[in-house]
Amino acid sequence: MTLRGQRTPGVLAPVVAVFAFVIGVAASWVPSYWYDEAATVYSSRRSFGELLELLRSTDIVHGAYYVGMHMWGRVFGFSEFSMRFPSAVAVGLAAAGVVVLAARLSTLRVALLSGVAFALLPRVLWAAVEARGYALTATAAVWLTVVFLVALHARSRWWWVLYSAMLAVSIVLFVYLATLVAAHLLIMAARRRFQASFLQWATAVATALVVTAVFLKVVLRQATQVGWIPPIDGNFPRVVLEYQWFLGAPLFGLLVGVILVAALVVSTIFKADSADWRNGPLPVALPWILVPMAMMVIYSIVRSPIYLDRYFTFTTPAVALLLGVALDRLSRPRWLSVVLIGALALAALPAYLQQRSAWAKPLQMDFSDANEFAAANVAPGDCVLFGRAAWNPSSQRLVEDVDPSSFSETRSIGLAKGAAESGQLWDEERPLSELEPELSGCQVIWYFTDRDRSEAETVRLTSNDTWVLPPSDFETSSDYLELRKAGFHVEEQHTVHVTQIVRLVR
Repeated sequence: MTLRGQRTPGVLAPVVAVFAFVIGVAASWVPSYWYDEAATVYSSRRSFGELLELLRSTDIVHGAYYVGMHMWGRVFGFSEFSMRFPSAVAVGLAAAGVVVLAARLSTLRVALLSGVAFALLPRVLWAAVEARGYALTATAAVWLTVVFLVALHARSRWWWVLYSAMLAVSIVLFVYLATLVAAHLLIMAARRRFQASFLQWATAVATALVVTAVFLKVVLRQATQVGWIPPIDGNFPRVVLEYQWFLGAPLFGLLVGVILVAALVVSTIFKADSADWRNGPLPVALPWILVPMAMMVIYSIVRSPIYLDRYFTFTTPAVALLLGVALDRLSRPRWLSVVLIGALALAALPAYLQQRSAWAKPLQMDFSDANEFAAANVAPGDCVLFGRAAWNPSSQRLVEDVDPSSFSETRSIGLAKGAAESGQLWDEERPLSELEPELSGCQVIWYFTDRDRSEAETVRLTSNDTWVLPPSDFETSSDYLELRKAGFHVEEQHTVHVTQIVRLVR
């Protein structure tokens, strides 16, 4: 079956790509930067030499993305819109890949439904407004799989050369993409191409692994960077069934489950003849979804926790492929699939709007807005001091790291060691008790710290990580006690959202 008008994937893919890009990029400038995005901005702002030192010593796992964003930011700036724009583009390219892949495995109707379903997945909508590399992982995964399937049946060995090169790039982009090697092995076996293609596939994989061996060695050496990931516990089913693909939209996930079950009941998805089963979408989508999950679960249990919901953004094309098949099976009458797409869009809408609100990011972090406050209120010559916040793993200096120009001609004090100089991700601060000589030259201090809280707050994130934010009161804190000893008192207190900015004078 083909779509009315005999449209080709070459036309359909760009149309779906533009659709996914437009809804992805919309309002991408609204949410404030959060901790991970601040890492992207701060790393990308460094000189190329400083960036290479960071990757060598601390954070090579995101190195390819940081290098790309370093070059992008030099040309287009480091605003929220600019830094998130590549993610929206990546979502569009991934959507095109889903269409091409589905058209190769099934009909153009399935290709269209799969592409639209991909664009509506809440995890994809989230990735489009995240200044991190997750959207790019989906792009890499889907196009790597397209090339793999072409290579399986092509006579030219150059397709395997391209597959090997793309696999090496994908691993460097995000090391979890290496799990696709095992998924592709199962796909090859399901399509009965094992005997014909195994040697060429194995050679391509071995070449990619040799090329990336040094990178993988450094990644293992820096494994403590993900030491904060919590272990798998009783909340794991929710992580998988809601957070992993349907972030913030449990109704969307429920509707997807109903669609999949209904497709099984009212059609013969799993009762097609063996040729259709072998060459259709399901033997591609299922290993793509299940194998990386199984490998990460096993590693997390046996070695150390590495399972994080957002790390599986690269499996969203496979989820969309399953959903496209199911929607196609329920397209009798024809209008039913359109109604179901509309229902999915409505179910995704609350998450979509929340993801594009001002405080959309984890723990409602507000670095961008605190930075805007500084640009509007902190005067040249004023001293600026950055304290701690219970919701911020680093210091509030991240506000300055987001956009140093907002603090031009001010006196930033308290820095012990600059991250760029030491090859670290974040700066180190000196304790207030050691700052008396620096404070003596200040008449006005703007102090960035935690907001006041009368009671403790417990927040559980979709990463399955639990944060306990203790009560906080700046005027009874040890920080204020030190500042009072230096002769300062509070003149103004401003709460941006979760950041408090205090103006102190002598």
